[in-house]
Amino acid sequence: GGAISPGKNGGSSTLFKRGTAHSQQSRSALSQVSSTMPHADIAVRLDQPILSSSRAQLRDNASTILKSILTILLSDVAKTACVAFVLAFVITFLSKSSSKTMSKLYPIYASIKHVFKLLQGQITKTKDGVLKRSDKEGVPLKFDKDDDGNIGWGVCTLSSKKKLGRSKFMEYEFKLPKVDNILNLALGQKITLCCLDNEDRVAKKDYYLYSPKNKKGKFSIIANIDWANEDDKPPKGEGDFSKVLSKELDIGDEIALQPGPRTLTYRGEYLPVTDMLYVASGAGIAPVLDQVKAVLPSGSSSVKSVTVIWTNDTEEDFDVALASLEDEYFKYSTKLAVSCVVDENNGRRLDRNPEIDEALPPFEPGTMAVIAGPKRFTNEARSMLMGYGYPEECMCVLP
Repeated sequence: GGAISPGKNGGSSTLFKRGTAHSQQSRSALSQVSSTMPHADIAVRLDQPILSSSRAQLRDNASTILKSILTILLSDVAKTACVAFVLAFVITFLSKSSSKTMSKLYPIYASIKHVFKLLQGQITKTKDGVLKRSDKEGVPLKFDKDDDGNIGWGVCTLSSKKKLGRSKFMEYEFKLPKVDNILNLALGQKITLCCLDNEDRVAKKDYYLYSPKNKKGKFSIIANIDWANEDDKPPKGEGDFSKVLSKELDIGDEIALQPGPRTLTYRGEYLPVTDMLYVASGAGIAPVLDQVKAVLPSGSSSVKSVTVIWTNDTEEDFDVALASLEDEYFKYSTKLAVSCVVDENNGRRLDRNPEIDEALPPFEPGTMAVIAGPKRFTNEARSMLMGYGYPEECMCVLP
């Protein structure tokens, strides 16, 4: 499962390893959790299909879609649901047994629970595919252009603030003008938010989305509650948007938005990209999760395997996305490996961390590494990967 387990020297980690769909066991690792990167010139579109897309034809051919859905429902999902029901009954029986009996049967219980989650993941994956094919596409939010042809601004409204579990991060959700509006951002693209602070100074900042990039009618971002300790400070004379977001913006307030910079780039010579390595810290998991969800589905990209290494200085901060990563693992256990490591060294000397060393795959042609997190962490992670033989041109640092 996704529980964080105690480490040998006060740290802790969780590890989901790639394996066969029904036999690979997740395991908890016992651990001591112990320059600015230039961006590439070529934008990477990892979410493009390997072959030319036929989705438009599928939408116009209702009978083909219906036939596909019925075939799925009458085969894999139906059979999986029956097996899942039996496993659920066994798990319920074991959970009500005495503690002495449970201690003897726990290995069996853990194994059954793992297989049950894998089956749940397959059902969810199939359902997601059916819904994606049948779901009506949203309407991209329009941004007017100024006289010079530069893209203009749209408007959104702060609708909610929510603390993410025990972490030090807040989720801020914004409504778009229409319920079917979507932002339609590219993979790795930020959104720029702007407003006036209480002193009438312009406050502006770029964020990666926390919500799915094509979610209808709304979107969300995450920000550190301790905004004063964030890396990026506003230019002189401008307001601090992080402070405005945390202290001044109220539910119902309107702010401006526009598509931000595209940051996912690649300068390597090894194409197509077949293996992705993500090394993230803190809120850097937001763009990583978005990309993981984009490249994992079969036929969605050239990527065949994905490795995620996510570090935080406290266990509580994994509440931001651990459940989502676990869901993706149980849907794509043969393609995805996830390591969550509590790093008590706060991003320093990552190359001396044995759990990161174990989780890092060796560089192979076709591998692309993406690094996301605070500046100090990304500098350290970049140096670490270069020490492990990763070419600089095959790395991308998300700012």
